[in-house]
Amino acid sequence: MLNQLYGNAEIKQTLKSIVTSGRFPHAFIIEGEEGSGRRTLAKIITAAALCESDSDVPCGKCRICDLVNKDGHCDALTYGPEGATFKVSTVREIRENAYIMPIEAKRKVNILLDCDKMNESAQNAFLKVLEEPPRFMVFILVCQNAASLLPTVRSRCVTLTMQNPDSDDAVDCILAKTDKPLDDIREALDSAHGNIGRAMKILSGEAAKSVKAAADFMEAVRQNDRICALKILKPFEKDRLGFNSFLAELRLAAQEECKLLALEKGRLSVARASRVLRLTENLEASIRRHVGQPLSISLNCTALCAQIFSDL
Repeated sequence: MLNQLYGNAEIKQTLKSIVTSGRFPHAFIIEGEEGSGRRTLAKIITAAALCESDSDVPCGKCRICDLVNKDGHCDALTYGPEGATFKVSTVREIRENAYIMPIEAKRKVNILLDCDKMNESAQNAFLKVLEEPPRFMVFILVCQNAASLLPTVRSRCVTLTMQNPDSDDAVDCILAKTDKPLDDIREALDSAHGNIGRAMKILSGEAAKSVKAAADFMEAVRQNDRICALKILKPFEKDRLGFNSFLAELRLAAQEECKLLALEKGRLSVARASRVLRLTENLEASIRRHVGQPLSISLNCTALCAQIFSDL
């Protein structure tokens, strides 16, 4: 079943060691950008926790593994935020459910998606069960960045950091899921900086507009061309969903630029790249806080450009 996860050899070895040791941790954090395979890994860990095979674990062949693959096992539950936040009431439900014995497997697994949307109160509520979990309970916390969680939460979990696979593995993965031409796949992966999930969205047309706009915007920042940047943002002024998608892609593009700068391969100054990343993250957080409320995308576009292009 580990073959469902492309690349990430270190994570695979860690999981093999955990299974071999017979000491299964009660909590994991899976961190990585959207599309990096976090949910695939969460499913593999879930199967490893529940699988009763005498040989390879998870075997991927038994009834339990089959149910986990289909998101249908009764002892594996998934929770997530409601809108912009992970509510304390949801955490209380998780806490109460955690003490109910498994129905048929040897363990229970709770997957918490987007747990970086938990505020401090929600995280502290979760700590009450994380500190002394039932012996049969396994929690899998999925987030973009483990640093968004309280140190007291992180210290009680095994943290696994997703990495994009090498280009050949990424191509093989997409070829198994689509009949798109090889050149298109490679171009999509290049635009997505090797992220398989994002490349699939580009190939389907779902994210192509946002990816191109983010790439063009970053080039405008490199050229210090504020007018061009404003023109790129113009089509999003009345498209909230499109603007959200653009911000997500811009954040990822800025993160990639920061990585390249660390390798002395970037084309922006560290201060400018960091500013793009910080402002984009702040704007995304602001939009999440005001979900359901009227929002002037036009004003946000103007403000974003004004702050990015202000003198450093």
